[in-house]
Amino acid sequence: MSAHINLFAASALLVSMSGATGATASEPTPGDREQAKSAVVLVMSNSASGTGFVYDAGGGLIATTAYVIAGESGLKVAVAGGAPVSARLLGSDLCQDLAVLKLTAPQTGLKGLRLGDSDLLFAGDPITSLGYPDGGSPGADVVAVSGAAYEPAGAVRHLSTPDYPSLIHHSVATKPGDTGGPVLNKDGEVVGVNTGTWIDERHPAGEDRRVAEAISSNQAKSELPGLAAGSTKNDPGWWLGAVSDPTFPQQAVSAEIDKSALQAAHKRLQSEGTDGLFVFDVRKGSPAEKAGIRQGAVITTVNGEGVSSVPELCDILEPASPASG
Repeated sequence: MSAHINLFAASALLVSMSGATGATASEPTPGDREQAKSAVVLVMSNSASGTGFVYDAGGGLIATTAYVIAGESGLKVAVAGGAPVSARLLGSDLCQDLAVLKLTAPQTGLKGLRLGDSDLLFAGDPITSLGYPDGGSPGADVVAVSGAAYEPAGAVRHLSTPDYPSLIHHSVATKPGDTGGPVLNKDGEVVGVNTGTWIDERHPAGEDRRVAEAISSNQAKSELPGLAAGSTKNDPGWWLGAVSDPTFPQQAVSAEIDKSALQAAHKRLQSEGTDGLFVFDVRKGSPAEKAGIRQGAVITTVNGEGVSSVPELCDILEPASPASG
C-alpha cells in the first residue's frame, strides 16, 4: 500500500445487477444439525472468505451478508466441503448488510435451510451458530456451536457496519469467518444471519460476556426476494472500515494489505486527526473502481456531507438510492 493516504470527496454510486428467483428448496430435516451443515457454504473471493447458506436449493440461491462480498471479485463457494464452484452476485445492500449469490452451475443433492420466525425467539432459547470461523480453504469443515438467545444490557455503537433495523443476539463467540452464517432455532430453522459484530459486556458479578449480533430472519425474509431479483442498493463495490473503529486492525486481516504499512497509515491518520472511511478493497469493474476509488483511500465526504462511519454513510445513501435491477 502506498505510504500516501488519499483524501477525496466521493459521490453516491448505484449498481445495476440482474438475476432471477428460484424454486422451492429441498430442506434438511428440522433440528438435524448434521444435515443443516450440508446447506452451509464457504464463500470465497480473491482476498477474503466468509460463510453463507443455501435458502433456495432449486434456484441455487445463497444468502450471506453484504460485507462478506463487499469490494470482492472472483466469487466462489464450496458446498459441503466440496470443490469451489463459481457464484454470481445477484443483489446486495450494504446498508441492510445482506446479499444473494447464485450458483452458476446446478449442484446435485443441494440442500437448503428454511427461514423461520425470529419473533418467536426469546432470551434463553437454544440456538446453533454455523460457519467457517477461521475462513479456511476448500475441504474445511463447517463448525456448529450451540448457545442461547440473549438479551443484551445495552446497544452497540456501529462504526464499520450499519445500524441494523432488526437484530437477534446470542451467546456464541463468533469469529470473522462466521460472518454470513446462519443461526438456527431448536427446529433447525434459520432465525438469524451472523453479522460478525458483537457486544462485550461486563456483568455485576465481574465476568465478561461476548454477545454476538445476527440479522433477524424476519428482516432477511423481507429483503432476500428483492435481492434475488437483482435489486442492488448502496453498494458501489467497495469494502469500507471506519478509521475511528477500535477493531480497525482486525477488519483488515483478510485484506491483501501489508500489516505494518496499514498500522503505520492508521496511526498517521489518527495523529493527524483525520477521520473517515478507509477503503480496504474495491470490486473489479464496479462503479467505485470506475470512479477512481482505490484501495488505501479514505472517504471523508459523500454528496458534500462529511462521513466518519458506515451508519452516517447509509443516512446519506439510502434516501437517494432507489433499488436498481
